Amino acid sequence: MEQKNEIKNLQQLFDWIESNDCCVYDQEEDNFTIQAPNNADWQIQFDKDDDIDSIISKTICQLEEFDADEQFMELWSVDFAERNIFKPSQFIRMLQEDEVSFKELAEKLEYVWH
Repeated sequence: MEQKNEIKNLQQLFDWIESNDCCVYDQEEDNFTIQAPNNADWQIQFDKDDDIDSIISKTICQLEEFDADEQFMELWSVDFAERNIFKPSQFIRMLQEDEVSFKELAEKLEYVWH
């Protein structure tokens, strides 16, 4: 199992996320974006004055909030089907897989953090 409490700063958090098959990018002062294996992006918001424990806590909460159905409703375009990019069923399956990925990442992060 992974060592607990190994994440001491934001860069270590980013490195840990990347080592768990997710991509971290757009690292700003008060947010960063995590990309799941099927390319769903989820922006994690925090206060720039937060300590690492608070950022990890907010990251876990926000990862758990990803909802494939909501994302589908927000992102789906008939143009996807018309241009043979995705069928609705393919797109929702991809989002559902990414939802599982985000929730698993949150669970792993909770474990190494506590």
